[in-house]
Amino acid sequence: MNVKRILRGRTFFDDLNHLVQVLKYVKEAVVVLQSDKTNLADCFINLVKLAAIIKKIPVEFHKNFRSHCINKFNERWKEFQYDEFLLAFFLHPAYKG
Repeated sequence: MNVKRILRGRTFFDDLNHLVQVLKYVKEAVVVLQSDKTNLADCFINLVKLAAIIKKIPVEFHKNFRSHCINKFNERWKEFQYDEFLLAFFLHPAYKG
């Protein structure tokens, strides 16, 4: 493939922008979760925020990338299907119901 043609493509920078948005949030979540004061609610909250970011990825332009993100997210979500995680989330001071 010709690199110049890819860079001049109409969707290259749009695709790159969507990838940056997802990776930017993942980076911020990792920083928050590495804190000494992180608890289960923080993990759950960041997982929910990540779901919102993934949901914003346009289906018509990024079908494969979006479906890959959703599949990986669903794998992680299954790990949080315990009442203790939900309880920690609802008891967290940042929860606003």
